[in-house]
Amino acid sequence: MLAAERRARLLAAVNALPDRERQVLVCRYFLDLSEAETAQVLGWPLGSVKSRTWRALNRLRGQLVPGQQNRVPSG
Repeated sequence: MLAAERRARLLAAVNALPDRERQVLVCRYFLDLSEAETAQVLGWPLGSVKSRTWRALNRLRGQLVPGQQNRVPSG
């Protein structure tokens, strides 16, 4: 029950992202594409994939774990 609730919350947060951020996360984490594959599929430079992925994850972190936005993950 708790896992389904977390999944629903995550999907709602992903759906609320701006289009480009949502697209990059779908490619990287839902479709399990590499950064290079994501760049090719979306027609973006590799640097854009990296920066948009970081921004999208940071935005999600801020929505799902208050106080964690702009935190640099370890490891």
